[in-house]
Amino acid sequence: MPERPLTESREARRRAILDSAVRVFAEHGFFAARIRDIAAGAGVAEGTIYLYFEGKDDLLLTAFRERVNEFVSSAGAVMEAEAPFQERLARFVRLQFESIEADPPLATVLLLESRQSSKFFGGAVRPVMRLYAQAIDRLLAGGVERGEVRADAEIPFVRAMFIGALEEIELEWLLGDRSRPLAPRADHFAGTFYRGIAPAR
Repeated sequence: MPERPLTESREARRRAILDSAVRVFAEHGFFAARIRDIAAGAGVAEGTIYLYFEGKDDLLLTAFRERVNEFVSSAGAVMEAEAPFQERLARFVRLQFESIEADPPLATVLLLESRQSSKFFGGAVRPVMRLYAQAIDRLLAGGVERGEVRADAEIPFVRAMFIGALEEIELEWLLGDRSRPLAPRADHFAGTFYRGIAPAR
């Protein structure tokens, strides 16, 4: 029997629990985080957590899956835009940088704490990570088709370099001085990266 959709009040409670979990994970780290603190932050009894989630791992991985899904959905317009490849690349990067800046605690959980769960590498988030990878692959493939990216570019390899470079910059910002905004650096990042995959002129 399919699960019944949550009522508005139950969905609000579920969201409050998830938001509290993100704050607690970001502040204390995944291993030190306690369910009682998450419950207190959400204004619910500790046992209520288990009506919605199986435990800390489920909270962590749900936050990861939902945020990545939201990002991929919002990036859809970038994939379909009738604009030069470098501009679309910059829009994608800016969108990701803006999402990091908008919620640093969540970004900390996504980029750092999520890897602390033993279930993370066991495939619990593989489907949503595949969606994220496919979004980047579509962007790159569109560039190849339009002759804006070199024809011999190995898309999986280029994608791995792209993700790695993005994460390095985001982590440096999260763990260091956040006074310099990330989003304005999107154009420079995209231009620098694009020069490595642009066709020879």
